[in-house]
This record gives sequence, structure tokens and C-alpha cells, in this order.
Amino acid sequence: MYQLSNYCSTIKSGFTYTEHNSIFGLEGIWDSILNDNHCLNSSELKILELAKPADLRFRYLLLHQNNILCGVIYLQHLQLSSNYFDGTILNKPGLGWLKKFVNKQFEEILICGNLFRIHMPGYFMVNGGNDSEVFQILDHYFKHNKDRSNFCGIILKDCPHELNNTRPFKAFNDDITMELDINPMWNSFKDYQNSLSKKYRQRCAKIQKSGDPLVLKSLTLDEMQENAPQIEKLYLNVALKQSLRIGLVNAEYFIEMKRKYQHNFDFRAYFLEGKMVAFSTHIFYPNNTMEIHFIGLDYEYNLSYCLYFNILFAAVEVAIEKKVTKLELGRTARTAKASLGAKSLKVHNYLYLKRGIPSLAFSFFNYWFGKQMGDDWQERQPFK
Repeated sequence: MYQLSNYCSTIKSGFTYTEHNSIFGLEGIWDSILNDNHCLNSSELKILELAKPADLRFRYLLLHQNNILCGVIYLQHLQLSSNYFDGTILNKPGLGWLKKFVNKQFEEILICGNLFRIHMPGYFMVNGGNDSEVFQILDHYFKHNKDRSNFCGIILKDCPHELNNTRPFKAFNDDITMELDINPMWNSFKDYQNSLSKKYRQRCAKIQKSGDPLVLKSLTLDEMQENAPQIEKLYLNVALKQSLRIGLVNAEYFIEMKRKYQHNFDFRAYFLEGKMVAFSTHIFYPNNTMEIHFIGLDYEYNLSYCLYFNILFAAVEVAIEKKVTKLELGRTARTAKASLGAKSLKVHNYLYLKRGIPSLAFSFFNYWFGKQMGDDWQERQPFK
């Protein structure tokens, strides 16, 4: 049952909002202004509440104007820890004090949106609303919330378009995702291969050959539950290898995704002599697009069997078979995905940080993270 936080506030623009800490019990009023396939539908938001990832809580704002429900805002409240930062940057001799100091500045942050999904904005206003009003509401919420002193800032994630009048938020322009347009003339993976230049076609054949000993199987919900410990281990192998990881999921998250999406969520496990050594997850959306969601790898086998690239090529094959128009590949490993033919797409995020140390520290980490991600990567031209 949801709890009202005893928090109701009025903004100068005439909006009032109430805050709730669970979507359970709130479904009726929350969903009343959303269509069935909207990314903020309560059935979507329940996935994470049920999975209970560590360090993550939730806040739900109901917006009213003239006593009429006119919008909703979904906030993820993340408690940060040193697990979310690559220790190599601050683990040098003599910098222990700096690491403690920086970690203290980033104990908690609010995310308007979903850390674990792409193109899922965290707000909805009836009739489109005015985007600048969202910034006003979040600014007011941040400044007047009773526990605001713990937050280093707010991230407004995956806005549907570039926004103006964003003060006091600043545009975070360094985020991109990789997408592959599926040519309607491709009727099989062989057609995709034949569209590649000789160099990339030979490379593709070599990679697939190396994966011949692997056995690929789509797991049922029961099989996912049986293999939960290995799923979580393989996922963390990949997640903890990232230079910066904001938020981590668990095996229960994948189970809840399967329970929610059913046949539109495919958990594909790769076995070698009966041992699961990798997995990939695919989401199929109503708009005829497909997403490679999270993956997991045992890096002991990655090089010998080209696990990562076989996961990518297998996803391309599925996308062609399913006749989707676009394959969403995500934010990481840009060079690898560009070699498949994927193109970059700018993602519109906005950030508000407290003045002083949090703002300065973020500028430093952002510069360092860009170097780790490979700002010098280049678009590839693998097709003829």
C-alpha cells in the first residue's frame, strides 16, 4: 500500500504536487492520464520496486493545477557508494583522503527517469504541457524537500527532445546511444553479411566461427529463477568493468522483466559444455523497435569465443528475423557497435548540482569519464 509522505507543496506557477514513496496502491490515479503503452505506466514502474535493487528507492509526484491532475513525475533516489566509481582514479598513494571527500559529496542523487532504460523520460504533462514547468517543479522540489541536504543534485534523463529555458539545470551534452537501422531488404542474416564490405564480412564470418562451440538457448521464467546466481554473477562481471556505473540491478530485475514482458523479453543464455558463460537480453517494443538490454559475460571465455561480438551479431540476426525497423544498442562500446553499422544518436539530459564541490567534482569526473569511454572513437563505414 502506498504511503503519502505528508508533503504537499504549491509552486508560484500555480501547480501543487504531492509526493508518494510507492506505486503500489497509486496505480489508478497515476495511470489515469497515461496510455497503456506509456513508459511511466505503473506496470513498468513496478518492475524495479519488486526487484529491489540495492541503494535505490523511489518517489512519485502527482501534479495538480486547479485541483485537476495534470502530470506525473517519477524520481529514482539513488544512494551512491564507492562501488559506483572506478577506484583506479582515486586509489593512488596519498589520495585516500580525496576519495573519502569526493564520496562524501556524492552520497545521494535524484534521477528523473529510469537509470536502467533508454528513451524513457521521467515526466508526463497532459496535452504536452510546458517543458520549462518541469524544471520549475523539480527546482522547487529540490530546494524545499525536507531531506534535500543529502542530495548532490538531480539528473533529468532522456528528455524526448532538446529543451530551452532549463535554468537552473544545465544541458549535459556528452551522452549518446548507438542505433542500427535494419534495412527492409535484409530478409536473413546472410543478406546483412553480403551488404558488408569484404573486410567486415570476413571479420563477421571469423567471429561467428569462433562461437560455433556455444549453445544458445532462450530461458523460460522458471529457468531464469533456477540460474539466478549465475545470471547475477555474469551481469556484475560486465557492470563492474565500466568506468562509471550509476546504479546496479540484480537477478531479480531480469526475472521481473520477463514476468512483465513475457514473450517481448527474450533472455538468451550462451552455454559451453553445460556452463552458462554469457547472456543477452532483448526487449521488443510496440513501435517495431528492438533493444539489446543488459548483457553478462565470463571474461575468461570472451576472447576465445568472441562472446561479446557474437552477442551483437546474434541480436542483428534476431532483429532481421523479427522485421523490426531499428535495433537499439546502448551507450557503451561505441567503436564495437559502430563496426556493425550503428550510428550515434544524441541523448538529451539535464543536470542540476549543488554549487561548490559537487559541481567542480562532477566536471572533473565527466572529463575523465569521457576519456575512459573513448571520446576519440569514430563512426565506421562497414557497408559497401
